[in-house]
Amino acid sequence: MKKLLILLFVAFSFSEARSAQFSSGDEDQLSSLIDSFSVAIVKKDKAWMLSHLSDVCKMYEPTGNTLNKAGIVMTFTEGVYNITKSDALNKTYKINGIEASVSADFNVEGVGKVNGGEMDITGSYRFNLKFKKSDIGWQISEIVINQS
Repeated sequence: MKKLLILLFVAFSFSEARSAQFSSGDEDQLSSLIDSFSVAIVKKDKAWMLSHLSDVCKMYEPTGNTLNKAGIVMTFTEGVYNITKSDALNKTYKINGIEASVSADFNVEGVGKVNGGEMDITGSYRFNLKFKKSDIGWQISEIVINQS
């Protein structure tokens, strides 16, 4: 009986170590995706957006507007937001199997088009992103932006 308990303890410890290792790898991948997203919105990288946003991705802007994937791609790549600098800081992660959420402070510089004019959007924003993992990797499934 004692040997069985020791064996179970060792097996449990090994599986916990593998689980922690798996989450750490996911956290690294998600951090890289957040940083890549920050670069993609500056470069207006449509290909990046199309491949890293899920087909059902929604974005909720501080103004109350809700955008679908096509709207998100257009907003960031076709000049609705003209972001000249962006960096993501203070990232926090919550990973639950094939779903994850990441919050990060985005410091951006740029302008946005509003009613035919431009509005300065330079500032700090809290981005809450949800991710789903599929056979092609992690994809962004939701973006909620709040002004800090």
